[in-house]
Amino acid sequence: MRTPADSRTDARHLIEALPSPLPRDEARRADVVQAGLLASGLMDSNDLGNSPAVAAAARDGLTSLAHLLDEADPGHGAGRLLLLLLAEREAFTPHPAPEEDELRARDAATALLHLALWHTEDPLRLLGTALQVHAEEAQHRDGRA
Repeated sequence: MRTPADSRTDARHLIEALPSPLPRDEARRADVVQAGLLASGLMDSNDLGNSPAVAAAARDGLTSLAHLLDEADPGHGAGRLLLLLLAEREAFTPHPAPEEDELRARDAATALLHLALWHTEDPLRLLGTALQVHAEEAQHRDGRA
């Protein structure tokens, strides 16, 4: 079974693999995000072009990013990820102001959600599922399962 520590490692690899800024061209952006998922180990090369597998990898990436944000503020990674995504969408600065590593996690999450648009009908449901998995894994880690 994967642990939150494994997920944090995957999230770091994903963030490091994504170029900044991401390409503006939609197809090129999708390619680099998939390459980031491959580099992080969240997706297997056999999954390229398989929409359910790519969507699952994006979900796992979002879960991993929530675990990564938990590291700085245990138990609040999922909420912080949602706040960062909402702040970007609505153009406001959350409190406390995000640190550079949080901004990179937000950018990776945004890229994953953008990729999910190509591979699932409901990216918000995918995000919700990712955060539910995060909560279950965190409970299991804390012995509350």
